[in-house]
Amino acid sequence: MSPVKTWTQEQINIDFNLAVYDKLRSKYENLTDFLERLKSFTADLASNKNLYNINPFPAPFSKEVYILGKCDSELGIFPEPHLALKCSLGKAWAEDLRKQFYRSIHLAQEFETKLNNEEKNLLQICPVYLYFQTSLDNFFFKDILFMQRITEGVTLGDTKSGLSEEFCRVFNIPTVEEIFLQPQFTLNLYLDRDKQRQLIKIQTACLFKKLWQKGIKILSLNQKNILISQVRGTGQTRYIIIDPVSNFFLPLSPLYNTFTSQLCK
Repeated sequence: MSPVKTWTQEQINIDFNLAVYDKLRSKYENLTDFLERLKSFTADLASNKNLYNINPFPAPFSKEVYILGKCDSELGIFPEPHLALKCSLGKAWAEDLRKQFYRSIHLAQEFETKLNNEEKNLLQICPVYLYFQTSLDNFFFKDILFMQRITEGVTLGDTKSGLSEEFCRVFNIPTVEEIFLQPQFTLNLYLDRDKQRQLIKIQTACLFKKLWQKGIKILSLNQKNILISQVRGTGQTRYIIIDPVSNFFLPLSPLYNTFTSQLCK
């Protein structure tokens, strides 16, 4: 069975995560009611885009995409009400949100089948719920990707210690302290004035290699798109990949990972 359900009505196309679609069908007898609520939801995003803005990067790096955060109280079909929404104006050069939706779904399946239980408890793909697309003139946002918002997470690059000792043990990659002592990385550290940042970049490239060896290819993996979050109730640390689509704009993660991972044992 396909993990995605597609629905088209009134020049609006929606791709659903199958679990979200099942919740939709159980909650709404009439899908037209859901569509009207969704229209209202997207109109509110457009009207209050500055209020909802959670984009950590300045406008020149946004690639024509707004990143908004909103707690859902209108639609009621998502496993978690705190949403992160990537909203595009639909320009030809903008980020491909549909590609990110399908890539995230595919990687979540690969993680389920190719990682063991210890690995799956530590590393996950950020859940994506649905992808909305329209060409209608009266919609400000033409493409919207609905994702779970990791409300209390920090990026791997914002830490000083990199991946935890437990994570390094489970995935068999070096800690930042071990990387610092390994001679093959001397040039990397010499060329980067920010040694701590470079250590974490190298560590991420080592993770990239380990995943590649398992048949999981995430060329875009970098210290900015891995969020560190605590599991409510248990306090366990989890690492969540939030943007698994490769691009060859800054940061040039695909090129860096390809070359640096060859130095990783």
